[in-house]
Amino acid sequence: MPDVSYAPLIEGMTWSYSRLSTFEDCPYHWYLKYIYPVGEEEPLFFSSYGSFIHELLADYYYGKADKLSLRIKYLTEFDDRVPARAPSSSVFKSYFLSGVRCLDELKPAGEVLGVEQRADFKIGGHKFVGYIDLVEITRDNKLVITDHKSHALKARSGRRKPTKSDIELDEYLRQLYLYSNYVETAFGRRPDRLCFNCFRTGELICEPFSERVRDNVNEWAAGLIERITDESEFHPNIEPFKCRYICEMHPRCEYYQIYKDGR
Repeated sequence: MPDVSYAPLIEGMTWSYSRLSTFEDCPYHWYLKYIYPVGEEEPLFFSSYGSFIHELLADYYYGKADKLSLRIKYLTEFDDRVPARAPSSSVFKSYFLSGVRCLDELKPAGEVLGVEQRADFKIGGHKFVGYIDLVEITRDNKLVITDHKSHALKARSGRRKPTKSDIELDEYLRQLYLYSNYVETAFGRRPDRLCFNCFRTGELICEPFSERVRDNVNEWAAGLIERITDESEFHPNIEPFKCRYICEMHPRCEYYQIYKDGR
């Protein structure tokens, strides 16, 4: 890749948590997705599955469908909505059955303020957009942001030295802290809790909102945008499983193709 500046293309971008986290995960994935997009992205099992469940949960919290009708839709449309192959039959079975259990165990929210709520905001002059899965006021008058996650996050360990799971949780929480910038403006108060509905495991993980952490996340976002704007090489991060089953750009990734052909 030539040593050129992509700053003119990058400076006018509208940012999102996904756009930032993609760069941290693999700069070359980011390049293929946002600088040099060619053709359609390949549908993948995990992303298709997650999108389908998100749609069903949105229908439930919008009040458009009850649990029984969602279950029927899930069973009758699964093959069409999740067309890609899972890495193994055991993974397919686990995910499929987890979806059934998730829908059967749905519980009503409190006062729903937003479902798939579009969030437009700015950080350091940079435009951001996001879609918040659920914003609600609970029975105890707490303003809560909830994100539905297929990923099996773990609740904070409480240990003095953070575990790998604690670090992963903090990384995912950045998304909700970014959304809090919008929520405070839109609803006139800061969120009280940030939650992940880990629908495959049935675990609801909630953290109290921290203004200090939110400020740190905003600094992280602004700093990463500056780093991306200055980037010219976009090196790949080859992780075979992620490349094949998580990255929708792998059919166009020269690095992955060379790795695959050379195994």
